Amino acid sequence: MNLACVHAADLPDPGPPADGCEVCLDGGGEWKNLRQCLTCGRTLCCDSSPAQHMSRHWEQTGHPLMRSATPGQEWTWCYPDEAMVREVDGTWETYDLFLDMGRPFAARHLEAGGSLDVDPETVTEEGFPLGAWFAHVRELKLTGERDPRDEAGIEGLPGWAW
Repeated sequence: MNLACVHAADLPDPGPPADGCEVCLDGGGEWKNLRQCLTCGRTLCCDSSPAQHMSRHWEQTGHPLMRSATPGQEWTWCYPDEAMVREVDGTWETYDLFLDMGRPFAARHLEAGGSLDVDPETVTEEGFPLGAWFAHVRELKLTGERDPRDEAGIEGLPGWAW
């Protein structure tokens, strides 16, 4: 279910992110990907980087939201909710990124005449775990943990049937 994220209320504009992890740049460290705090605007390294400065920043400051500052990545994370969040019509809500990412792959698979009965180990040429996505979608339906908008998007896939 997509739930409202109260931690995103009244966030200031953090401005553009820096070109590197501010702490790593000062100390000669290295980073893999960058994240930007949406409360104070600091640009720090991600959890796959050796120093994990953004997670430490959250632990030290309690600043709740960060977004990817890596070019080509467009997502925001809420630490207290432990969820991806997005702004929809002026309101921030949690959402299932895996569900969103998989919809185009599922559509392509079905449009090409692919079956709804996808082997759980099936992976697309691009490396997307399509079989796991189909299993995830069905699990959400069984548990009732889907958002009506997400369900409508899934049911709009070519030839979709539960």
